[in-house]
Amino acid sequence: MLKQSSLLTISPYILALACTVALGTQNAFATKLTGAPLPYEREKKEFNDSNSVVIPPSASRFQRRLDYREEEKLKKQAEADAAKKAEQQKLEALEAVKKAQAQEAANAKQYIQTAIDANNSAVAFGKQNRWNEAIVAHEKAVQYDPSNKQFKINLSAARTAYGQQRLKGNDFAGAAHLFRHALAAAQDNSMAAKLLSESLRKQGIDPSSSDARIELSDKLLAANDLVGASIELQQAMALDPSARVYQKMGDLALRYSQVTNAMAYYRQAIVKDSDYGPAHRQLGFLQMSKNDFTAAAASLRKAVICDSKDVAAGQALVELWRKQVAQNPLLAENHLGLAGAMQLTGDFNGAEAEYRRLEALDPRNPGLESGRASLNRAYQHAKAEKHRMAAETLFSQGLRREALGEINQAVMMEDKNPKYIYLMAECLEGVGNFAAAQAAFLKVVILDPSNTEAAIRAKEAQKNAGMSNAQAAQASSQVANQITSQMAPQQQQMQQQMQQQQMLMQQAQQQQQAQQQFAAQPPGSFRVAQPEQMQQQQIQQPMQMQQNPSQKGMFEGGSQAHGFNPNAMNFRTHDESQQAQAALQAQEQEQRQQQMRQQAAMQAQQAQLAQQQQAQQAQQQRSGALHAPEEASQQQQSTQPAVSANDALSQVSVLESQRDYQGAANLLKQMTEANVENAEFHHRLATNLLNLGQISEAIPEFRIASALKPTMKAYSDDLARAMQINKRSLMSDKSDSTGSK
Repeated sequence: MLKQSSLLTISPYILALACTVALGTQNAFATKLTGAPLPYEREKKEFNDSNSVVIPPSASRFQRRLDYREEEKLKKQAEADAAKKAEQQKLEALEAVKKAQAQEAANAKQYIQTAIDANNSAVAFGKQNRWNEAIVAHEKAVQYDPSNKQFKINLSAARTAYGQQRLKGNDFAGAAHLFRHALAAAQDNSMAAKLLSESLRKQGIDPSSSDARIELSDKLLAANDLVGASIELQQAMALDPSARVYQKMGDLALRYSQVTNAMAYYRQAIVKDSDYGPAHRQLGFLQMSKNDFTAAAASLRKAVICDSKDVAAGQALVELWRKQVAQNPLLAENHLGLAGAMQLTGDFNGAEAEYRRLEALDPRNPGLESGRASLNRAYQHAKAEKHRMAAETLFSQGLRREALGEINQAVMMEDKNPKYIYLMAECLEGVGNFAAAQAAFLKVVILDPSNTEAAIRAKEAQKNAGMSNAQAAQASSQVANQITSQMAPQQQQMQQQMQQQQMLMQQAQQQQQAQQQFAAQPPGSFRVAQPEQMQQQQIQQPMQMQQNPSQKGMFEGGSQAHGFNPNAMNFRTHDESQQAQAALQAQEQEQRQQQMRQQAAMQAQQAQLAQQQQAQQAQQQRSGALHAPEEASQQQQSTQPAVSANDALSQVSVLESQRDYQGAANLLKQMTEANVENAEFHHRLATNLLNLGQISEAIPEFRIASALKPTMKAYSDDLARAMQINKRSLMSDKSDSTGSK
């Protein structure tokens, strides 16, 4: 038997042999594989192979945190790396800058040399009169060295010389083009400016007119010649720096896309003329482009106010407010702004609709009442414009009186519109009323002091009025003679009437005394009249009826019949003596009024003649035709019209106190014809006409008085009240006519 130790030694070999035999037996019966053999576990791997798969080590659930020393070390290392990297980048940037500067210096030297060469060649071309080639070379020199002023001077000189050549060849437009570009190269080229003016003059353009230069710049701008347009605008600004020129400069800056400069030019135009609409319009458009809608609305509104025919500004303003309403339809201010925009553009119906929407949203809005009042004024202005246009049409057709009626309606609606008043003055001058025309022209000068034409026309109207007064003096002298011849029999009749009135007054006083005595008796006593008294009373009663034939009988509507005297029978039904006294006083007052009218007419005629003589003597004195003794006599006579005028005014006051406004008005008309420039006469006449209910005739007199004395507030206030009365009467007439329909 084998020992146990030997068995343990050989058992592995036996086991290995058994396994080998078993595997060989299985391989004998298995299918043979054609693929590559599997690697052994201990086969050496190629880790540099890119196709190999590296199996990551299994992550542990528990990782160790770095302590603060390790973190601080890593942080310092990162900072050091970053500083090193920044230093490296800085060095690289400095090196790049040095290289760029060196390259730029080299390029500058090359550009300067190129410019010098081009300038030299241009000078050589100019000496040969080859101006096209010389100009091209000079332009190249300026392009390569724009800071060199001499190169620009040479370019300007070459263009000027070529322009002179074209000017001699009668090519005025081409010469002007060259002169403009010469000024663009050097603005101090006086020769080019002088030759430009000469070439324009030969084209039929006035070079000293700013408007002509502006129109020329517009044509050049339309032809896309921005340089030439800029030169023409600069020349126009040198002639007249108006708001229009600044606005055109702003438009030109927009063509160069210089929005800031354009806005600056527009604001300068507004400073020059705050009522220049195009500048406000263009500024509003730029503000809209920058979404500054508040400022844009204000600018566009001002543009439409300055020029109601500016359709572009009006449409932009309405569209701006429509967008605001669409964004916030419940905001009352948006509707108020849209209503105002529509009103300015003439859409009154749309404005009224917006005011109704505003009232529905906010009935107590403070802008509602003022907005509707403004809308009513706009309606009135539109009506006045219709009358003005009709007056202009009639005036152009020679219908002066019809035109005067139309323009008078416009002036009644807007009594401070100088345009309307000027047209009214022309119509008055056309119908021959030179005094009223002079007053109207003077009022235009007061409202618009810059209107020199109105001042000239006022002087002409004054001369024509003086000539017409001289002609009227002869006629008035004839009328005065006729009046004096007719006054003699009338004065006799008046004296007789006065005597009769005195007798009647004495009789009335006697009757009143008798009644007082009768009333003083005790109640139970009766007094029998004496026969003599009865006879006297019966005799006096028929005489009284004969002296007062206008008094009616009892059955004709009077108080008593012929031959009946209640006082004679001591029986008093009522106080007949007081009625008789009142009738006598009324008759006496009427006669006095007639007498005063005649005296006032005579005094007015005398005052008119004296004033006309004074005016003639004043004209002779201006011409130097009068001597010293004649001047002394003139001074003595000059006091007479004042006295007569004062007497006439006193007569007017008496007539006004007696409420005889028609007589006062007739007398004042004669006085105003004699002295047209007296504002007090016109005002008194207007007041009396107003008391008579003649409002349409009173208003022109109020206007003349206010125009002659604009500082007198009472005159302007009375005119305003008369206008309001006339307006109310017109509205009442209109309502009555509509109601009757």
